[in-house]
Amino acid sequence: MKTIFLLLYSTFKAFLPLPSLEVILIPLIIETPSFALFYSLIGGIGTFVGGSIGYAIAYYLGSKWMDHLSSQDTIRKGMELVSKHGVIAVFIGGITPIPDFLLAYLAGLTRMNYWPFAITDALARFLRSILVSYVVILFGYVIDMDKWGSIISLVIIVYFVLKWGFTKEE
Repeated sequence: MKTIFLLLYSTFKAFLPLPSLEVILIPLIIETPSFALFYSLIGGIGTFVGGSIGYAIAYYLGSKWMDHLSSQDTIRKGMELVSKHGVIAVFIGGITPIPDFLLAYLAGLTRMNYWPFAITDALARFLRSILVSYVVILFGYVIDMDKWGSIISLVIIVYFVLKWGFTKEE
Protein backbone atom coordinates (compact mmCIF):
# COMPACT_ATOMS: atom_id res chain seq x y z
CA MET A 1 0.00 0.00 0.00
CA LYS A 2 2.86 2.39 0.82
CA THR A 3 4.47 1.71 -2.54
CA ILE A 4 1.24 2.43 -4.40
CA PHE A 5 0.77 5.67 -2.45
CA LEU A 6 4.37 6.69 -3.21
CA LEU A 7 3.88 5.95 -6.91
CA LEU A 8 0.60 7.89 -7.07
CA TYR A 9 1.93 10.83 -5.06
CA SER A 10 5.11 11.10 -7.14
CA THR A 11 3.03 10.93 -10.32
CA PHE A 12 0.55 13.63 -9.25
CA LYS A 13 3.15 15.94 -7.75
CA ALA A 14 4.98 16.01 -11.07
CA PHE A 15 2.10 17.88 -12.69
CA LEU A 16 0.19 19.35 -9.72
CA PRO A 17 1.45 21.87 -7.14
CA LEU A 18 1.89 19.42 -4.26
CA PRO A 19 4.63 19.42 -1.60
CA SER A 20 7.94 17.86 -2.54
CA LEU A 21 8.34 14.08 -2.84
CA GLU A 22 10.64 14.16 0.20
CA VAL A 23 7.57 14.64 2.41
CA ILE A 24 6.66 11.03 1.62
CA LEU A 25 10.07 9.59 0.75
CA ILE A 26 11.95 10.50 3.94
CA PRO A 27 9.54 8.86 6.42
CA LEU A 28 9.40 5.71 4.25
CA ILE A 29 13.20 5.45 4.16
CA ILE A 30 13.53 6.07 7.89
CA GLU A 31 10.96 3.34 8.54
CA THR A 32 12.61 0.82 6.16
CA PRO A 33 16.16 1.87 5.19
CA SER A 34 16.76 -1.35 3.26
CA PHE A 35 14.06 -0.24 0.76
CA ALA A 36 15.65 3.18 0.08
CA LEU A 37 16.78 2.35 -3.46
CA PHE A 38 13.42 0.72 -4.23
CA TYR A 39 11.51 3.76 -2.95
CA SER A 40 13.77 6.07 -4.98
CA LEU A 41 13.09 4.00 -8.09
CA ILE A 42 9.32 4.10 -7.51
CA GLY A 43 9.50 7.87 -7.01
CA GLY A 44 11.49 8.17 -10.24
CA ILE A 45 8.93 6.13 -12.17
CA GLY A 46 6.07 8.24 -10.80
CA THR A 47 7.91 11.44 -11.62
CA PHE A 48 8.52 10.20 -15.17
CA VAL A 49 4.82 9.45 -15.69
CA GLY A 50 3.65 12.67 -14.02
CA GLY A 51 6.23 14.78 -15.84
CA SER A 52 5.00 13.33 -19.11
CA ILE A 53 1.43 14.26 -18.21
CA GLY A 54 2.48 17.81 -17.26
CA TYR A 55 4.50 18.14 -20.45
CA ALA A 56 1.50 17.04 -22.55
CA ILE A 57 -0.88 19.40 -20.74
CA ALA A 58 1.37 22.39 -21.42
CA TYR A 59 2.23 21.27 -24.94
CA TYR A 60 -1.39 20.96 -26.00
CA LEU A 61 -3.12 23.61 -23.85
CA GLY A 62 -0.50 26.37 -23.90
CA SER A 63 0.23 28.96 -21.23
CA LYS A 64 -3.12 30.66 -20.57
CA TRP A 65 -4.24 28.08 -18.01
CA MET A 66 -0.97 28.63 -16.07
CA ASP A 67 -1.94 32.14 -14.97
CA HIS A 68 -3.08 30.82 -11.59
CA LEU A 69 0.32 29.20 -10.96
CA SER A 70 2.59 32.15 -11.65
CA SER A 71 2.79 35.57 -13.26
CA GLN A 72 3.12 35.90 -17.03
CA ASP A 73 6.54 37.49 -16.51
CA THR A 74 7.78 34.54 -14.46
CA ILE A 75 6.42 32.09 -17.03
CA ARG A 76 8.12 34.03 -19.83
CA LYS A 77 11.46 34.04 -17.95
CA GLY A 78 11.17 30.32 -17.28
CA MET A 79 10.41 29.63 -20.93
CA GLU A 80 13.44 31.68 -21.99
CA LEU A 81 15.64 29.73 -19.59
CA VAL A 82 14.39 26.35 -20.80
CA SER A 83 14.59 27.43 -24.45
CA LYS A 84 18.15 28.65 -24.03
CA HIS A 85 19.56 25.81 -21.92
CA GLY A 86 17.28 22.88 -22.81
CA VAL A 87 18.04 19.62 -21.02
CA ILE A 88 20.72 21.30 -18.89
CA ALA A 89 18.02 23.52 -17.37
CA VAL A 90 15.80 20.46 -16.87
CA PHE A 91 18.64 18.51 -15.22
CA ILE A 92 19.68 21.34 -12.89
CA GLY A 93 16.03 22.01 -12.04
CA GLY A 94 15.49 18.29 -11.48
CA ILE A 95 18.19 17.94 -8.84
CA THR A 96 17.13 21.08 -7.00
CA PRO A 97 13.92 21.76 -5.06
CA ILE A 98 12.33 23.49 -8.08
CA PRO A 99 8.82 22.00 -8.34
CA ASP A 100 8.54 19.20 -10.91
CA PHE A 101 5.34 20.53 -12.39
CA LEU A 102 6.97 23.83 -13.37
CA LEU A 103 9.75 22.06 -15.26
CA ALA A 104 7.30 19.80 -17.06
CA TYR A 105 5.03 22.70 -17.98
CA LEU A 106 7.90 24.87 -19.20
CA ALA A 107 9.32 22.04 -21.31
CA GLY A 108 5.90 21.49 -22.88
CA LEU A 109 5.32 25.20 -23.45
CA THR A 110 8.67 25.59 -25.19
CA ARG A 111 7.98 22.53 -27.34
CA MET A 112 11.17 20.87 -26.10
CA ASN A 113 11.65 17.47 -27.72
CA TYR A 114 9.78 15.02 -25.51
CA TRP A 115 12.30 12.20 -25.06
CA PRO A 116 15.29 14.37 -24.11
CA PHE A 117 13.04 16.14 -21.59
CA ALA A 118 11.53 12.94 -20.17
CA ILE A 119 14.82 11.07 -19.84
CA THR A 120 16.66 14.04 -18.33
CA ASP A 121 13.84 14.86 -15.91
CA ALA A 122 13.47 11.24 -14.77
CA LEU A 123 17.23 10.81 -14.35
CA ALA A 124 17.61 14.06 -12.40
CA ARG A 125 14.69 13.31 -10.07
CA PHE A 126 15.90 9.75 -9.54
CA LEU A 127 19.40 11.03 -8.68
CA ARG A 128 17.89 13.53 -6.27
CA SER A 129 15.87 10.76 -4.61
CA ILE A 130 19.02 8.62 -4.32
CA LEU A 131 20.89 11.52 -2.72
CA VAL A 132 18.04 12.18 -0.27
CA SER A 133 17.92 8.46 0.54
CA TYR A 134 21.66 8.36 1.16
CA VAL A 135 21.56 11.39 3.46
CA VAL A 136 18.58 10.00 5.38
CA ILE A 137 20.30 6.63 5.82
CA LEU A 138 23.50 8.34 7.00
CA PHE A 139 21.89 10.82 9.38
CA GLY A 140 18.40 9.48 10.06
CA TYR A 141 19.59 7.75 13.22
CA VAL A 142 20.49 11.15 14.70
CA ILE A 143 16.81 12.04 15.03
CA ASP A 144 14.47 10.13 17.31
CA MET A 145 11.75 9.68 14.69
CA ASP A 146 9.28 8.22 17.17
CA LYS A 147 9.47 11.47 19.07
CA TRP A 148 10.04 14.03 16.28
CA GLY A 149 8.91 12.35 13.02
CA SER A 150 5.36 13.71 12.96
CA ILE A 151 6.46 17.19 13.95
CA ILE A 152 9.19 17.27 11.28
CA SER A 153 6.77 15.99 8.63
CA LEU A 154 4.18 18.60 9.62
CA VAL A 155 6.75 21.40 9.50
CA ILE A 156 7.88 20.26 6.03
CA ILE A 157 4.30 20.13 4.76
CA VAL A 158 3.45 23.57 6.20
CA TYR A 159 6.64 25.01 4.70
CA PHE A 160 5.84 23.78 1.19
CA VAL A 161 2.18 24.79 1.41
CA LEU A 162 3.17 28.31 2.49
CA LYS A 163 5.90 28.46 -0.14
CA TRP A 164 3.41 27.43 -2.81
CA GLY A 165 0.84 29.94 -1.51
CA PHE A 166 3.27 32.86 -1.58
CA THR A 167 4.67 31.85 -4.98
CA LYS A 168 1.14 31.67 -6.36
CA GLU A 169 0.40 35.29 -5.35
CA GLU A 170 3.40 36.75 -7.21
